[in-house]
Amino acid sequence: MKVGSVLIVLALTCVWILLREDFTVATILSGLFFSAVTLFLCNKALPMGKVTNVKFSKLAMYPLFLIGQVYVAGFHVIKLIFTGASAEIIQVKTDIENESLRILLVDSVTLTPGSVLIKLEGNAFTLLWLKGKGDAALSAEERDTLIKGRLEKWLIKAQK
Repeated sequence: MKVGSVLIVLALTCVWILLREDFTVATILSGLFFSAVTLFLCNKALPMGKVTNVKFSKLAMYPLFLIGQVYVAGFHVIKLIFTGASAEIIQVKTDIENESLRILLVDSVTLTPGSVLIKLEGNAFTLLWLKGKGDAALSAEERDTLIKGRLEKWLIKAQK
């Protein structure tokens, strides 16, 4: 077992202990067991390549930024629901070259309320998008900017 895998198992076990709110031998052993099984299944079922060409220092605050964007999008969707909205399937292009960061962008966009990913292919992704009445007059570029928001700009800065 690699050192990184051991550290992941220990970190997951700590989370297990915190969630169980119990620091007994049984909790520690069950945490180690379930953490090891989870790591094994993830490595077998979700083989991922190494993430390369990413400045991780630029991504340190991204989760907090994303939470803020989720709330902003949530309030926007609430407004759309009350003022009338319709769904549309659209294709959005991104300027992100790094595959890992493109996937992070798509995951971030679909995590925010109002969109569901249909397909990701190359530098374009297809979404089911909830749009307002005034969004029909937007150009494709303005619509893409509205959907990707500041998420894409943040992730472009994280590219090497």
